[in-house]
Amino acid sequence: MTIVTTSRKPVPELRSLARDFAFAAGRRYILRGKMGLPVLYSLDPALILFFQREGHFFLRLDDHGRNIAELMVQSMTITERDDALNRGIRIGDQSIYERLAPYIPLKLSEGDKGLCVFDGTRSRRYLLRLINHEA
Repeated sequence: MTIVTTSRKPVPELRSLARDFAFAAGRRYILRGKMGLPVLYSLDPALILFFQREGHFFLRLDDHGRNIAELMVQSMTITERDDALNRGIRIGDQSIYERLAPYIPLKLSEGDKGLCVFDGTRSRRYLLRLINHEA
């Protein structure tokens, strides 16, 4: 069912991003703590891991320990939502949509011009510019 987690000692902003992403995707968020990746893979073979490297946030999708996608959050804007909650995640990039869609429910949106848009908890709306990044 794909679980969502973070690196072991995430900054609060990264933890909030991961929790809200899991909420929008309808997936389970697991507070990682000292839990290693093999333990997480035993819970679910598909894993979305949020982590920080060199000042940037990243989203990595693994399936059975194999890296499927690594996306860098090039920019992130969080606004206060003043309308109804929109369920789900909208992606405006076809290639990113194709890589993530088998694992989480997504909507391909031409109007979002390459953005990833989703509503989190506490009236937050996220606008992420994701780019493919191969380590």
